[in-house]
Amino acid sequence: MTFLVTGGTGFIGKRVVAQLLKRNIQVVATDINVDDEQSDFEKYLNSKSISSKGLELRELDMSSKDDIKNIFENYKFTNIIACGYQMSNLIDRNPIKGSEVNIVGMTNLFQSVLNYNIKRMVFPSSQSVYGTTSKLFNNQPVKEDDYCGLQHQLFTYAVMKLLNEFMAKKYIDLHGISIACTRPSVVFGYGRKRSSLMWAEEFATNPALEKPAHLPFPESNKDNYIYVEDCAEQFIELSLKEKLNHFVYNTGSETVSGTELKKIITELIPNAEVTFDETGKPTPFIDDQNDQRIREELSFVPKSLKEGIKAHMNEARIANNFNPI
Repeated sequence: MTFLVTGGTGFIGKRVVAQLLKRNIQVVATDINVDDEQSDFEKYLNSKSISSKGLELRELDMSSKDDIKNIFENYKFTNIIACGYQMSNLIDRNPIKGSEVNIVGMTNLFQSVLNYNIKRMVFPSSQSVYGTTSKLFNNQPVKEDDYCGLQHQLFTYAVMKLLNEFMAKKYIDLHGISIACTRPSVVFGYGRKRSSLMWAEEFATNPALEKPAHLPFPESNKDNYIYVEDCAEQFIELSLKEKLNHFVYNTGSETVSGTELKKIITELIPNAEVTFDETGKPTPFIDDQNDQRIREELSFVPKSLKEGIKAHMNEARIANNFNPI
């Protein structure tokens, strides 16, 4: 097997690459600015004691047909995990580039699954496709078949993800190829760089490094969280399973309020300072996902939220010369 991982030096992508390498699977990891990211990427692998044997790092502009053709004709890929994407802050800054990468680029990959007989492609969609509030779903855990209209969308990013899902399903229905996606909830972990949700790192990283954490929403706010390593593991498990029963899967995994989140943090770091903005707006996401589908599909069980936060904190502490907790 040889996997193409786009966005391979990014927050989730590098975790996917590392986990594939640990399984002794050949990987070609691509990104738009490899020269800028290569040093940090290699440091990350070294910090995990993961050999780069079996890895090639290549620059790829997903929106370029020539780049796509070149890489697929130079390697014989069996699988694709497509993490490369422009996030909301970058889309707002440059909508044309965002559209080129997120719409044209993803469609180029769907076409490549067909053209080059790829066994399976897996990509992250987003929980944001469900709109900005659980009130749309009577405050119940949201299932994969639940849907809301564009009038309930806030982020261009979410609408682009909806279009990706629509296009992927068209390719599946017309050509019988294998593509699947997950809808990750709030993905937390150490090492975010280009995100609109930097608080999803800082809530655990700052206390781990003995710094205060301020969350930009009321303490009563609820969110559904999944640890970044578990999110990556789901992609790989979905890629490797011989036959899948569905196209789309909620990631889950655990819903807590700000109060409950603070309690977990202070259980791990007793002197942690965690504050909230009681005048702030709730996060513009659904509160809870029903993740029964992916739990039935895969043998893999994500960490509890407390276990994930502890792992997040320890990665931050070790990287900054603190003893692990």
